[in-house]
Amino acid sequence: MRLYNSSQQFKKNRMKCKLCGLDKVPKSNTHYLTDFVIRTALNEDGSKLRGKGSYWSIDPNKATVDYKFQQEISIPNLENLLGRQSTEEENLDAEENIDFTVSDSFCQQCEDIFTKIEDEFASKIIQKFRDTNLNGIDQIELNKNDSQILRLFFLLQFWRTSECDDTFKLSKELSELLRNKILERDKEDLDKIAMSVTYLQTLKDDNDEDPGEKFKTENMIAPVEGTNPTIIIMNDFIIQLYENTDFPFESFYGYNEKSNYIEFINYEKDTFSVKIISNDNRKKILYKINHKSVKHILSNQAELFIKKYSDKFKAQPTNEQIAGCIKKLSTIEDIMKFSEEKLNSFMTEYIDKTYM
Repeated sequence: MRLYNSSQQFKKNRMKCKLCGLDKVPKSNTHYLTDFVIRTALNEDGSKLRGKGSYWSIDPNKATVDYKFQQEISIPNLENLLGRQSTEEENLDAEENIDFTVSDSFCQQCEDIFTKIEDEFASKIIQKFRDTNLNGIDQIELNKNDSQILRLFFLLQFWRTSECDDTFKLSKELSELLRNKILERDKEDLDKIAMSVTYLQTLKDDNDEDPGEKFKTENMIAPVEGTNPTIIIMNDFIIQLYENTDFPFESFYGYNEKSNYIEFINYEKDTFSVKIISNDNRKKILYKINHKSVKHILSNQAELFIKKYSDKFKAQPTNEQIAGCIKKLSTIEDIMKFSEEKLNSFMTEYIDKTYM
């Protein structure tokens, strides 16, 4: 009986690795979006430290955002954001479930392959963009060797995300091609895969009084549903992949411009052109994205106000009363970060003060 249980446990703790295809023990909490690229956008203070993630996901069908945190977050900051103490369930989730990671997909040996690809990008490429004076520069042209490093690194992001995120898919043919390229760390002929990379210059404003690097949390992390191009927002990098050579134009909030987007697709080019978006333009585009998200959230919050008002007074509020609530909500600076508890508290207090 003991041998049977051990065998069953042995099988339970193994899986078919999605890269090598072999039956292996899975590596836990392996990032499918490279951690050192996305970390500063997720951390509560924009730092590079591990385990301090504090971030929101926006669902256009909800009145509040879904808030997640990691185990090393500041407790006072956490309680302020939630409007309460965290639950045991939330604390356990913070330890075991980290966004953009998986624990059942890749083996340690293949994780080592990923690390080699990531380390080469970290040591030879990323410093050309981060912590570099890019003022007045609208593109950077990488030589053949650097282009190959960059291509393999960002194609790794597309492939792993397609394997780990059910909402984000590549064609079977492209997925298998990328799997083999990554497994062998083969950089040849990657220029046959059309791809663009945009770098978002992320600087601290002169009037920013925060002593740290919280400004780095303005950027987003998001695999974007859609195809041709398939898009991932990775903090200060926007990566776009084209599965065929039609190359349709997609503005994507202004990250792409119709007059020159073809130049940055880098199809069948030995070199690679990376588009640079200035800090001012980055903030303008982020404003567009946030404005659209706020409109969705405020609309859903209006529905919540109607329900709470109706439950309290057994009558529907007037259009003027609804508009008054939305106007009040729109003046709140951190409305995009309201938890369910904070929104319910606001609604109760607003209705009591205004109509009682």
